[in-house]
Amino acid sequence: MPLPAPPNSSPAPRRSASPRRLLVVVLVILAVMGWVGYAVVAPEWRADRAIALAEQVAAEGDYDRARGYLDEVLKVRPASGQARFLMARTCRRADDLTAAAAHLREAKRLGWVPDAVEVEEHLIEAQEVGPRGPNEATLQLLALTHHPDERVILEALAKGYRNVHRPEAAVKWLGIWITRYPDDWLPRQWRGEILEAFNLTDDARADYQRALELRPAAIAARRRLGRLELTEKQNPAAAAEHFTAFLEAVPEDPDGLLGLAECRRTQGDPDGARGLLDRLLGRDPGNARGCLECAALEADAGRPASALTWMARAEAAFPDEPQPHYRLALLLARLDRPDDAARHMRRFHELDEGYRRIAALTKQLLGDPASADRRGQIGAEFLRLGRTESALAWFFSALNEDPGHRPTHRALAEHYQKTGQSVLAARHRQHAEGSQTVANP
Repeated sequence: MPLPAPPNSSPAPRRSASPRRLLVVVLVILAVMGWVGYAVVAPEWRADRAIALAEQVAAEGDYDRARGYLDEVLKVRPASGQARFLMARTCRRADDLTAAAAHLREAKRLGWVPDAVEVEEHLIEAQEVGPRGPNEATLQLLALTHHPDERVILEALAKGYRNVHRPEAAVKWLGIWITRYPDDWLPRQWRGEILEAFNLTDDARADYQRALELRPAAIAARRRLGRLELTEKQNPAAAAEHFTAFLEAVPEDPDGLLGLAECRRTQGDPDGARGLLDRLLGRDPGNARGCLECAALEADAGRPASALTWMARAEAAFPDEPQPHYRLALLLARLDRPDDAARHMRRFHELDEGYRRIAALTKQLLGDPASADRRGQIGAEFLRLGRTESALAWFFSALNEDPGHRPTHRALAEHYQKTGQSVLAARHRQHAEGSQTVANP
């Protein structure tokens, strides 16, 4: 009887993986690798992009956005000397000098380019105390020899001179900046502001207009042009165009709301003016100019009692500037308050004549920038108008030019004596009498 065949002991052949399963495995591996790569590379890419954007918006004068971009960079690269340096420069340009110095110290500790750090230290000093001595000489030399950072050097020089009441020097260096970079809008705007302070309103207007041609988003120039068109050119229609465009960018700005309200009232649109003033006073109920404009609206509408109420609110926070006193005098005359009208008209003339003398003296500094006499005279005019802070700044700028300038020391001695600061008064009296040499103000 034949034996049965033995069972087949060889293993069954394996089935090869299907192409679909292999594809899934490969895709999962690629996805994991891609995610890991993205997690590593993307933050660095975003940091590089943020640095580029920060430099771009800083060049446009938008330092707040630049700082925002650089904050993002520092989250990814907290030990980046470059990011710390750029943040220091941006903070300085935004006038946050404390933060600028702190970031620059970190950039220096992290080994950022020593020459760049040294230049930035000079720029911080120039903006903080004004360009003077070796610092001034160094920065002027760097600017005149076309240092790679000459734009930011010119900017810091102009800003530093403005900060210490040396407008004639600021105008000079702004002119150099404009000559070298005629398509830069910022020096045009800054020079326009100085020229406007000199009462050179046509020249200021030309600079503002050029700034807007170069950068339509230069909203500060737009606001100033609106004010010049309204007050100097008596052209409310042109002024309204500027204020409207300005408010599109900064909808609740007090100066913009007030300027457009004045235009609307002058154009015979009291409802439009009132709506703008409601927005202004809703945010700032004590705004003196806004209250004065409401008084004018009420007087125009034949409501004298209400107009007087608004005028009382305006006077409580009245700025010591000529134009508000003039407008108040006219309103009071319309409301049959001749004595009060005369009082404000006298104050208007006093302030107007004082500011005209200051403008004339300041213009003379353009031809004689080292004149301690002119600086002292400007300080004396500001003191006469009750602008003590401005007066002291001009007195000290006179002493920077001539530390022994006796008329300035005499004026300071009288001021400090009147304000009960006898030690300072005695010190300046000694200098005024020539019995002591002063090293600094």
